[in-house]
This record gives sequence, C-alpha cells and structure tokens, in this order.
Amino acid sequence: MKNRFLLVCLLLLGSLVCRAQSNSVAGEWRGIWIDPTGYAFTATITLETGPGCKACAPAGEGSIRGAIVWTLRKVPASAAPEEAAKVGMTATEFVKGERKGDGLLVLNGYKKDDPNSIFSLDRYRLAVSDDGLIMGGITFNNGSWTGQLNALRAQN
Repeated sequence: MKNRFLLVCLLLLGSLVCRAQSNSVAGEWRGIWIDPTGYAFTATITLETGPGCKACAPAGEGSIRGAIVWTLRKVPASAAPEEAAKVGMTATEFVKGERKGDGLLVLNGYKKDDPNSIFSLDRYRLAVSDDGLIMGGITFNNGSWTGQLNALRAQN
C-alpha cells in the first residue's frame, strides 16, 4: 500500500513537472512596455511555435515567430507636442527568435508597420513563468537594455 501511494505521488508530480516544462508560448499575450525616460506602450503579442508555425519550421523546434501590436500610451513630459500628439496611435512589430531552455525567450524585431513612427525595432530577453501564464524581462531599448516588458497570457 505504501509503495502504491508513493508511485501515485511520483506520477502526479511527474505530470506536473512535464506540464510546466512543455508549456508553449504560442498564443496571445497582453502587456505593457516602459522605459526610465517616461515612455509607455501597451502590447498585444501573438506568438507562433512548432508544427503549426509554417515560418518557424526551417529554424527548428525552438523557433518562434510573431507580431506585437504596440499602442503608445505615454510620452515623457519633455516630449515635443508632435510626439505627444501620437499618444493612442498603434503600430506593429514583427519578431522572430527562439526559446532558450525551459523559461527564456530571445526575440528580435525584424520588420515593422509603423506609418506614424511611434517606435523603433527592439530586442527582447524574456523569462516565462513555470505555469506559462506570465512573461517579462528586458529589452534592448536602443542599446541601454533599460526597456521592460511584462505580459500576461490572454484569457479567452
């Protein structure tokens, strides 16, 4: 009886560990990006991975492709009036990268659709929570690595 209980506990624990490690980052995320100078953007992030991602297949199993729809929410108080007038505008950044290990994403912006010039392409180093519901980390932010992006998996 004691061995059977131990076996059941190990099986349950093993399934939880496997679930945490196999969580895909594919899907929709909602987040916010800020930097120390006073800029703030909201983001809707859509990521694709694995067999369902036709553009990912040539790069390998850990490859990721996606798009981030940015909305400018705040500019520094010292911003020019033309820049302040862009608050509320949106643009799209296309990203690609890979999953490094169990909880790290390395993404790079490679193309953008930004008719109002509200942002620059960025690079991202993001950690994903064990339950796969939260990701966050730093961004290149024009060389200073001081941008911060935090996102939650969108709930359907």
